[in-house]
Amino acid sequence: METNFNDIQQLWQSQKAENFDLASLIEGLKKTEVKQKRERIAIAIITPATLVFLFIFMPWQESKAILLSLLVIAVAMIGVGILSFSSRISPSDDSENFSNKEYLKSQFEKLKFRYKIAGKYMYYYAFLLAVALNVAYFVLLAPFSDLIRILTHTGLTVMIFGIMHFSIKRRLKKYDKSLQPMMKQLEKLLTEAKN
Repeated sequence: METNFNDIQQLWQSQKAENFDLASLIEGLKKTEVKQKRERIAIAIITPATLVFLFIFMPWQESKAILLSLLVIAVAMIGVGILSFSSRISPSDDSENFSNKEYLKSQFEKLKFRYKIAGKYMYYYAFLLAVALNVAYFVLLAPFSDLIRILTHTGLTVMIFGIMHFSIKRRLKKYDKSLQPMMKQLEKLLTEAKN
């Protein structure tokens, strides 16, 4: 009976080992970082271009409220850029890194942080953007009737939160498909490194 149990245990352990593929983990980390690198490049180009555009075409010299609005937008956009740059992973072809507990832990934490950026911080970004734009429109729409102003503010706020909510949900679904399997593999390696 004990021999049968040992055979089953060995079979189970060999199946667990076959399911784990270090090469696919390394390749997945590389692909993820390539995508994130493109995103960081886009942020590095779009953020200054947007801010320059806003400061050129918005009448910020005429109103402190509009200036404040532009500064809030700038802080929000720069904050998103900083978050994106701080979640940079370090994919490696060196399989020895995958026996290094600190390397595994840092990669796992950065992947986890990407979830946090998408699921939490992007809602803060949407809130800051909505507030800043509503402040600017409050000043810019002063000559119009109250009904037009209320409809504009309401529509703008609903549009910003709607677009952000759906894009965040879409991003989280992509992360569930691409990052979650890698996180499970890294977590498995971390567990094995502890033992």
